Order: sequence, then structure tokens, then C-alpha cells
Amino acid sequence: MVNESKGIYYRILHPAQKPWMIAFVAAIGSSICIALLALIDESAKGDYVLMAPFGATMVLVFGLPQSPLAQPPNVILGHLTTAIVGVIFANLFPPEFWSLGLAVGTGIFFMILFNVTHPPAGGNPLLIMLGGHTSFTFALYPVLAGACVIVIVALIYHGFVSRLEYAWVNKPKKA
Repeated sequence: MVNESKGIYYRILHPAQKPWMIAFVAAIGSSICIALLALIDESAKGDYVLMAPFGATMVLVFGLPQSPLAQPPNVILGHLTTAIVGVIFANLFPPEFWSLGLAVGTGIFFMILFNVTHPPAGGNPLLIMLGGHTSFTFALYPVLAGACVIVIVALIYHGFVSRLEYAWVNKPKKA
């Protein structure tokens, strides 16, 4: 019998583990990943790979790794899709209330249309437009590069440390 007082994450995804252990594993994985992105920032001398939406990505990739929204195609292509939308809007319109709203809505439209929904990526058009990033290279670096680093770290971490199912790592064998 499932203890109804426990959170939904605990009950559905990890019925055999204690909530504090799940939280600890997620915190360690996300800390390692963000530290690596920050290290890349330091070595790049002026080029930044850290973005606020990546902090939100940590919640899904390390806290809810079995979620469809945390899977590698969603993380990588969701961030890339919304970054492209953000750059297009930054080139076409000033960052005003209507254009910011329309950019986010358009990014969500394309993520859903392409079946690569990743909620943290919804912030990319805001970051891009408010930051004045008008070059499409911004969609490649830091957005695409950072998303790829996150997925690689998550695959290694879940494969060797957490042992939680993520993407094709630690999939249960079918009988």
C-alpha cells in the first residue's frame, strides 16, 4: 500500500526509495552539472554557457529523470527551438510586452508541434530578447552547447551514480 502522505514524485517514480535520498541524488547531480557549466564559463573567458533556464532544466533532468519532458531530445531540441524563436523575435521586434508574450507563445507552439516540449526552455525567448541577443550563433552557443553538456552529464550521472532510469540508461529489461 502506498503511503498517501508522501509526494507524488516519491509515490510514482521511486516507491522503494526515501524522499531525502531522491532529493540528495538530484541535488548532487544538478550541482555537478551547474559547476561544470560554470567551469566552462571560466575557461571561455567572456563567453557564457550558463543561462537561467538551465537551472530550471536541472529540476527535470536530475529531479524527475523519467519524465518525458526531461528526455534528451526534449532538453536539446526544446532549448534550440525556443532559442531560434527568441533570436528571430529579437531581430524583428523590440522587447515590449506584446512581443515578449508572442515570442514565448510561439516557442511553446513549436515545442509542442515538434513534440520536444521542455518547460524550462520557455524562458529562452525572454532571456534572448531582453538580453539583446540578435545573432543566431547564440542559439548554438551557449544554448545548444549548454543543453548538450547537460544531457551528457545526466547520462553519465544516472548511468553510473544515481542508477535512476534516464533516456536509454538503466531501462528495465522486458520479460
